Amino acid sequence: MERIAEAPTTTTDVCSRDMRRQRWILVGGIFAACAVIVTVLFLRFAAPGGATSPEAAVADYVTALHDRDRGKLTDLADPGTDSSAEISRRLTELGGGRLVVSDRRFDTTASDAEVRATISGRLDGSPYSDVIWLRRIDDAWFVALRSRAA
Repeated sequence: MERIAEAPTTTTDVCSRDMRRQRWILVGGIFAACAVIVTVLFLRFAAPGGATSPEAAVADYVTALHDRDRGKLTDLADPGTDSSAEISRRLTELGGGRLVVSDRRFDTTASDAEVRATISGRLDGSPYSDVIWLRRIDDAWFVALRSRAA
């Protein structure tokens, strides 16, 4: 004998199924909303580094060179460029205490989002001076680590 699914016999069965379905839709909607909120918060607060000011960016840059901290230099690097080769070059040429900075000068530009910093001091005992360009992206300052050929 072939078995046929029984239709709900009472309105209570129909209402109960509808309520369960609505509950699952509500739970799924709440879950999706939470996922969106967590993603937005993560992207906002876990974004790549930068610094709070041009002065802080240069201080962090000099410290990262001294400490040979590739990760910190990567966090400070302008996120719009691939600076891995330039970071390697600067770590080799300037890193590990070879550069001793004695002066920092900051010059404004026509743009509020860009500052020219001149650092000077000694590199392996010889006079040293270099210009570093800093860019503000959103609320953070980054070092434009472009190769000298660029």
